[in-house]
Amino acid sequence: MKTQPSSPFAALFGLVFVLSHAPGMNASAALPETAPLPIPVVARFENFTEKDGLPAHKIHCVLKAGDGRLWLGTTNGLCVRQDNGTFRRFGIEDGLSHLTVLGIAEDPATGDLWIATMQGLSRLSGGKFTAFTQTNSGLPNNVVYGVAVAEGTVWAATAAGTGAYDIKTKAWKPYDQTNTVMNEPWCYGIAPGRGVIYLGIWAGGIVEHDPRLGTFKAYRDPDGEFHIALTADSGPIVDVTSGVAYDAGVLWQASYFGLARYDTQEATWRTWVQDKTPLVSNFINSVFAHGRIAWASTDQGVSVTNGDTWVNYQVGKDGKGVVHICRPGQPPETRTMATALSDGFVMAVWADDHEAWFATSNGLSHGLFSSPADQAALTSNP
Repeated sequence: MKTQPSSPFAALFGLVFVLSHAPGMNASAALPETAPLPIPVVARFENFTEKDGLPAHKIHCVLKAGDGRLWLGTTNGLCVRQDNGTFRRFGIEDGLSHLTVLGIAEDPATGDLWIATMQGLSRLSGGKFTAFTQTNSGLPNNVVYGVAVAEGTVWAATAAGTGAYDIKTKAWKPYDQTNTVMNEPWCYGIAPGRGVIYLGIWAGGIVEHDPRLGTFKAYRDPDGEFHIALTADSGPIVDVTSGVAYDAGVLWQASYFGLARYDTQEATWRTWVQDKTPLVSNFINSVFAHGRIAWASTDQGVSVTNGDTWVNYQVGKDGKGVVHICRPGQPPETRTMATALSDGFVMAVWADDHEAWFATSNGLSHGLFSSPADQAALTSNP
């Protein structure tokens, strides 16, 4: 798989190129060249389904590892996209603890993969799987929603608390409502921060844990209203947390009632809900952070934002891609793409500065950002 570096300028011009060549569009309808977006923009989508070798139509998670290989968690096992573009499946017969894979994390020190499944946690090391379950280890529960690796510790988000596995000592430590500030044990997400770990709790907001000090701090919805955000920008959008993500000093909370962001440097919150803000849907399955940009995976497409500028990707009734662009102080723009996400129900995203991969309920999508060649072609237009 070849990728090309891009910039926000190139990303914007790539979108202009695609949109200006779509039916009914022309160069005069393109985005202004003098107003590049501060976030990357998908120029076109490539889609993969079971016809292309995927083991299942529903993809729960996606991770591009340090060696460049793409890993997928599906309802029919773990899957890797090989160098020749084909897909290889791993199942129970290979040592995977369960066919339904909900999360994947890489140990940056060793390259080992840790796989969260509906029946335990699996490690893939040196081509071999090792299963960790309630009965053979200290894993709190076999239903593992998410996993993360930080500073020699594997963190597992389970239906009965969070499990911390010390890779060196091979010892587990459980965290739940009995020894932390969690008000219940259902942990849906894990996000390593700067020296701390953020735990997304199903009805308990977010818990921040400092492993070195052994301290815990809870971030809860300040108004306590389950369905409506009564006090905007004052804390987590709601206590029901479906996922958390952290990068570059910014913590993001995904929920089924909106999106929230906590700037750890400024100690300030911002919140967004559907209809009142550019957020495409309140029902957020997960959130992925790269730098200070978040990719929110929803039941109606994907919202990409830095908190001020938004780009939303949806699938139109005709199957074409619909892009909504919201910039501060400017009216919203809607554009049509010739290509679209494989499905509008998006489970998860992985992205960097060059590309994005989308796990959906009906296949895998690859979002290609624009290239320098696209920018050169457009700047020469009259």
